[in-house]
Amino acid sequence: MRRARSRRGLIRRGERGFALVEVLVAFVILALGLGAILTGVVTAMRSDVRTQVNRTALRVAQSRLEAAGISEALAPGQREGTVANKFRWRQTVTELRPASDSRQPQGVARPAPAPAGNALRSYWVEVSVEAPDGTATKLAALKLAPEAKP
Repeated sequence: MRRARSRRGLIRRGERGFALVEVLVAFVILALGLGAILTGVVTAMRSDVRTQVNRTALRVAQSRLEAAGISEALAPGQREGTVANKFRWRQTVTELRPASDSRQPQGVARPAPAPAGNALRSYWVEVSVEAPDGTATKLAALKLAPEAKP
């Protein structure tokens, strides 16, 4: 078996170790792999934050839509406000009026009018919530409310 001589002593031919270039190539490959993983993690975290903001905006819109007609009386117009100093909401209430009787063809039986005590008014309620990042969430619903007594 041949042995190569070095300054420090005898070294076997198969056990030379890594050269500096091989070590640098290994570090470059490792850095590229870690960079790709880090980019994926950062992208996932940003997407998660965006999803949570959109989910919170949707919850604010649902809450405002549910409160319309329950915690405050329905009246045509607009209302605005903020939630947690981050989410701006705008609620628009529009009264829907029934079509006039003249549009119905003659000879068609008309339903009997509801008693005055049970008269209902219909309102179209739209809620728009703007998130801090500028995205907007909109919900709308038809709401019924008893007619105001004279």
